[in-house]
Amino acid sequence: MPSDDLCGDLFGDLFEEAERQLTICNSCRYCAGYCPVWPALELRTTLKREDMTHLANLCHDCGDCLTACMYAPPHQFAVDPPKVFAEVRQDSYRRYVWPQRKPGPRATGLAFTVVCLVLAVLSWLFTGRPFVVADTPGDPYEILPHTPLLIAVGAPSLWAAGMLGWAALRYWRDIHGSMAGLFRPRVWATTFHQAVQLKHMTGGGADCERPGRRGYHRVLLYGFGLCVVSTTSAAFLQNVLGVHPPYGYLSVPVISGSAGGIAMLVGGTGLWVRSGGTGFLWALLVLAATGMLTLLFRETVVFGPLLLLHVGAVVVAFGIAPYTKFVHGIFRTLSIHHDNLER
Repeated sequence: MPSDDLCGDLFGDLFEEAERQLTICNSCRYCAGYCPVWPALELRTTLKREDMTHLANLCHDCGDCLTACMYAPPHQFAVDPPKVFAEVRQDSYRRYVWPQRKPGPRATGLAFTVVCLVLAVLSWLFTGRPFVVADTPGDPYEILPHTPLLIAVGAPSLWAAGMLGWAALRYWRDIHGSMAGLFRPRVWATTFHQAVQLKHMTGGGADCERPGRRGYHRVLLYGFGLCVVSTTSAAFLQNVLGVHPPYGYLSVPVISGSAGGIAMLVGGTGLWVRSGGTGFLWALLVLAATGMLTLLFRETVVFGPLLLLHVGAVVVAFGIAPYTKFVHGIFRTLSIHHDNLER
């Protein structure tokens, strides 16, 4: 493991290189119309580490500035903003999230296997049936009772929410300082519109250098949102209206969950084909795939095992979320909000 001094030297070199390139960009200003990064850079005569972190997360990595840059490699200035911004973003993911340890693919796969085995044992202990078969087709509580199922899903979700919330506050304090900026509802309306539409991934209207990237991002994002709607509506039906699962195929939880699952599979697969898979992208794809299979086969004997696989995917996906690229959406939204407050 590298020493703290070595890590400090590496990060120092990174930010020195970022400052060198951005100083050239701030003198040139040819790319001012591409995205808000460059007008935000113009507001700064000197660059601090927090400024470069903010600009890196404000960047949506469309790549148009590199295509247009006359100082890009092989020029001796070797200006490559997308590359240096990507490295600064990776530093911010490590710096603001606790603990600073990123699970690798093997660890994630092992965790998924262990969680599924534990869930199978719990199902057997609570139901007395080792083959996880439901008497009522599609009833999840015959596979795993409500309380242990709620704990299994709720614990990693609360952990992820707590760690992501803490990281977001630390990030905001560094790039903006005052917490008062978080309480500006009119500005937040603009921020959320820009973030959800991925407006700044258009490269000033020229679109992303990688065709389809913005579209697949949006499909994945909207699909995830529909899955949240599905879970929330199911909780409302059960806890407020007293309607217990399984829900009909034309119910809000099933329709929104189905549409969300399909959208996540389409968006996630598209991003994987074009950019390669990350740990969190794989987790989302497994989450969506097991969810769809659980719905499709909920009236068959494989419903129980599929449900446990889906719950295991939920546990792992939310458990590792703070240590994956999931955090980039939060930091990017905060940087968009900070930029809107500066204007």
